[in-house]
Amino acid sequence: MTTKKEIIKFYAERNGIENICAEEKIDKFISVLKKALSENEKITFKKFGIFEVRETKARKIFDPRNQTDIIHSKPRKYVKFRTSRKMEEVINLFFQQNMK
Repeated sequence: MTTKKEIIKFYAERNGIENICAEEKIDKFISVLKKALSENEKITFKKFGIFEVRETKARKIFDPRNQTDIIHSKPRKYVKFRTSRKMEEVINLFFQQNMK
């Protein structure tokens, strides 16, 4: 698993900038992505993937401690990411080359 700190370091090294500048750019991108998802339900990056907001349905859940109690869960929204076919090809090609 890669952390935000590792992504910032990778981005800074790859672009020849300082970590602070890289962190600011990544934070700006994330905040713009959050704002766009709050206004739209779907954001498409060609050749990369799609971020979309989905919603769970309300449902009944049995309390694990007392099977007679029923808890009603509320619907909630969450973000789903689907990779594009092009990105899947790139990832699969990368892993095939590294497995040899």
